Amino acid sequence: MSNFKKGLYIFIANILLFILIEITLTFFFVFHKSNYYGPIARLFLFEKKASEKTVNYEMSFNKKTGMYNEGEYNFNNIKHFVNKFGFIGKEVDIENKSGCRLIALGGSTTAGVETKEPYPKILENSLNKRKLNCEVLNFGFSGKALNSLEKILINEASKFNPNIILILNNRNSTMYDSYVTSAVATDIINSKFDLFLYELKNFLFLEIMTYRFLSLSYNRVISLFLDDENKIISPFNPKNFHSIEYFQNGYKDQIFRINSYCKEKGIKLVLIKQAFFINPDIQKKINSLSKEEIIKKLKNYNKENESFNKKNLFWMYTNAILNKNLDEIAEKDDNITLVDPTPILYAKNKLDFFQKDGLHLNLQGNKVIANKIFESLMSNKLIRKMK
Repeated sequence: MSNFKKGLYIFIANILLFILIEITLTFFFVFHKSNYYGPIARLFLFEKKASEKTVNYEMSFNKKTGMYNEGEYNFNNIKHFVNKFGFIGKEVDIENKSGCRLIALGGSTTAGVETKEPYPKILENSLNKRKLNCEVLNFGFSGKALNSLEKILINEASKFNPNIILILNNRNSTMYDSYVTSAVATDIINSKFDLFLYELKNFLFLEIMTYRFLSLSYNRVISLFLDDENKIISPFNPKNFHSIEYFQNGYKDQIFRINSYCKEKGIKLVLIKQAFFINPDIQKKINSLSKEEIIKKLKNYNKENESFNKKNLFWMYTNAILNKNLDEIAEKDDNITLVDPTPILYAKNKLDFFQKDGLHLNLQGNKVIANKIFESLMSNKLIRKMK
């Protein structure tokens, strides 16, 4: 047998082995109910498109895209429409014809399905009342944290050529990204080649299940070598641990990476602090401390003798730490604008601005967020620079 034939057989054998591994790992992610299964699964998954007259009562994710399924949804007689691109709102063109397009990235607080007008819609109305002819696209997805939003930015939102990206994400980042097996490494983009590598890594993670499995496995192995000083016991499951490094630098570094991507694309980044109404008096005292002091308290939150609910302590500490990270971020780059609506949201009784859970906002709370962003956009002349 010639060397050429041997090489060809080895090549084909490796391709078949890779395909077999991809099929196996696709079934693995399906079995573990991942939100996304990869391209092989797309060959067999068929999403049923809701008819225009069908009203659904639970928003569902499209397993092929990771976005919402198109259709009309009803929450306590409040209707919201998901367009053909899979995000909340009316149908839009991919082309940015107005030259003034903002995209709001976030979790359920940004989606705002509990109220008739989520904050992105209110913000759009405020801008257009000033005859600025701006669009604000609502890329808010229930349960999505910063890791997911970063991928949505690169793979979906960037297609719409936004001028400004808005990010409101604190609680979900703690809930899903801060586990020692979830934190991601920093990849600051300083050149076109860095941008290419960054987009390539995100493509591989999204489309190649072997790469995704190895990446997640690597994080898990690394987590096994962390000492107790770098772990925080989860208040939801004592067998799980949150990463101290995530609260010290990980969250901040990831936003710096997102910002470096935005700068390469000519996009301004606006960060919004998130409020979580638990006990404003105690939260005010916590916020008066330095980030390092709060992290020290977070390390020992489950050992505090106070009768205060440990889960609430965990949320108050982590919320304050991530918001302080945003202060540090905004000081270091003039491409970033920071918006802080929390003093207003904490100034009244909970139900004045929040739903009963103290996290999701009512209509008045959405107006506070939108108005603070609007004021910041105008005072920093971000919209005027685009016109």
